[in-house]
Amino acid sequence: MLQIAFIQLDSSSSSMHSTTTPSIVLDSQLARSVHEAALGPAVHHVPAACLNCSTLVPDRFCGHCGQDAHHTHRLTMGHMLHEIPHSIWHVDKGILYSIWNILIRPGSTIRSYLAGQRKYHFPPLSLLLLVTGSYAFISAVLHIDMLPPRDPAIPEAVWQAQKSSVAFVAKYMSWVYVGLVPVIAAVARLFLRRGGYNYAECLVIAAFITAVCNALTLFSLPVSYLYSGTSYITKVGALMSLVSFGYATWAYSAMLAHTGLSLAGRLIRGLFPFVLGIIVPSLLIGIVGASLQLNTLKKEAEQQRLQTQHATSAPAPAAAPKH
Repeated sequence: MLQIAFIQLDSSSSSMHSTTTPSIVLDSQLARSVHEAALGPAVHHVPAACLNCSTLVPDRFCGHCGQDAHHTHRLTMGHMLHEIPHSIWHVDKGILYSIWNILIRPGSTIRSYLAGQRKYHFPPLSLLLLVTGSYAFISAVLHIDMLPPRDPAIPEAVWQAQKSSVAFVAKYMSWVYVGLVPVIAAVARLFLRRGGYNYAECLVIAAFITAVCNALTLFSLPVSYLYSGTSYITKVGALMSLVSFGYATWAYSAMLAHTGLSLAGRLIRGLFPFVLGIIVPSLLIGIVGASLQLNTLKKEAEQQRLQTQHATSAPAPAAAPKH
């Protein structure tokens, strides 16, 4: 009986301790966090109680709720300034980490992401939208003229049509690439089938590679701004298009590096997602737009030609009489 009484007493004291521990732990943990804020972070030798759910955490993050249990220090302005870029990028390594790795190692990086190693990489759709939005904003601020000076032999109506078309391409083409990602993924699904990718995985591949292509165009904006409106601007645009085309071909081909295909076979298959997914639809859009404006251009060009002919055939004004 005495032994049973001791057991009951011990169990009751344990229950009392368990009910009172969270508040005591929270108070002591809060005091410790304030102390760390003043004296600096302590070495993690002993488990700490999570301030969110009171679970003992031997490592940095709580396995129950995920909160950082050892760095819940007092908020300061330095902490807030650190949180701003972290909240924007939302990943530990940052957006530049994802872009850089997909740029130099597209095949292994994207395959690792598809295999589940996703902690340090930006989500593909978020990366694509953020890069494209940044390009559209900076391009609009810089007002880059992608046309060289006007050739006097070009009619005014044709010149104005060229200006409006080029302005549309410069302003919206990156968003057109975003809209074409499902088409690119469908083409990639066809030509990358040796890699065993399903359509959802091809959407991820297309989003990552398109994001890096738009990032390359974004990084080229200083050069485009330097040659804006000059005779060299068309060469700059052609060079950047060639760089994007070459990178996309290589990146898509790298997704087949594990299949045993030859380099030539991989490059041929990597060529088609960009060509059939971007170039062909873009050309079709351009042809449709040009056909819609064709009649207007013909009328304006004919009217301008008649005005020029009338001006040249008009008699010269009589010379003023000499006194």
